[in-house]
Amino acid sequence: MTFRGALLCCLVALIGSLPLQAGELITGIAISGLKRTKLGVVEKALQKFLGQEADQLDLNEVHAVIMNMGILEPLRAGLEAALEGDGMILTIAVREKWSLLPLPVVWIGSEGMSAGGFFIDTNALGLNDKFFVGGMYRTIGWMAGGGYMHTPQGERFPGWQTTAFFSREERHDTDQSNHDIRRFGLDSISASLGITYPFREIFTASLHVSYQGMMLQDNEAPLAAPESGASLVGIGTNIKVRKSHWDGYLLSQESASLEYSFAAGIASPSFHTLKFTGIYEKSLIPGFRLNLRTGLVYSPKVPPLFETGPAAAQVTILPTSFSAQHYAGAALGIEKHLFTLSFGALSVLASYQLVYSHGPLLGAAFDHGVGGTLSFYLSKLAIPALGLGIAYNLAARYIQTSFNVGMSF
Repeated sequence: MTFRGALLCCLVALIGSLPLQAGELITGIAISGLKRTKLGVVEKALQKFLGQEADQLDLNEVHAVIMNMGILEPLRAGLEAALEGDGMILTIAVREKWSLLPLPVVWIGSEGMSAGGFFIDTNALGLNDKFFVGGMYRTIGWMAGGGYMHTPQGERFPGWQTTAFFSREERHDTDQSNHDIRRFGLDSISASLGITYPFREIFTASLHVSYQGMMLQDNEAPLAAPESGASLVGIGTNIKVRKSHWDGYLLSQESASLEYSFAAGIASPSFHTLKFTGIYEKSLIPGFRLNLRTGLVYSPKVPPLFETGPAAAQVTILPTSFSAQHYAGAALGIEKHLFTLSFGALSVLASYQLVYSHGPLLGAAFDHGVGGTLSFYLSKLAIPALGLGIAYNLAARYIQTSFNVGMSF
């Protein structure tokens, strides 16, 4: 048994030994270990436990709520009798993760490499907000940008986010075997502003507006290049439901997201896009879980400049430079926690993937294959750290590998 597993067993035994009376309620929350994080931010996240019967408390659920914040590591949890009045106090000791740091970002794969750096703050102002600014050099060009994301603070407290990016690249759109089907020089500028509103406990709704401009540049050997650049103003809305569970080793989620957006072209065609993403992670036994991911994209009449990559279909068997109008993808896998150290945890995921795609140059296509990912997460950092992946498209007989050191907000 790992140290973390042993700790959870001790906590369960501690709770079981408390002299609780049936129906006694949790009337308060006490949190220790905060240095930079505002107390109210954590209290709002844990507010759901107020009013619950103390003898029905699920420590794994408390653990999941803390871990979902991304900036704290839970150390101890328990119940104590209130000093004044009736009820019990939920006491939690936490340790803040490193959240303010310069971060190298590296991605190396079969299709090339990207390397750069960002200055990030995953707990800006102690509010669990996110701030980043930086740039990257890629095999096909470079990009720079930044953004700020204000996290919703419980129900009725909306969040907001704004980002801006500029990139210059020799864009390559490829087929399933990573052969170029389009190639041209491109400058791109984008900016967005959005608001997120949480309601109930697990539902959020968001609205965003954006601008994106594409300017064609000279290329020594263009291939099927668009006739001209384009720009658009977009507006979109998203509805998402998400809940999570901690089994002592892995933090699992069940989520579904539906997004609709309309892009009004400026001297270019307008188009609609509908996207759906679903994630179902179910712990079969502690440290061993089922992983199902699905993604749908429907975007008729979208110009080639604004086509979608395969990540929206939740698959990795297609090259990242693959481009299409429509997708329907699914990946079914098994993930196993391997071991936990004081500074991080290692897990491995194997999956079987299916994807349907449709685009103006390749037409309709159906691909399937297998993928595997080895991930290492540093417990003291508020970001994923290392990843090693491999994927094989059985239909196209194409294999690709990747290594990344990066971040996820």
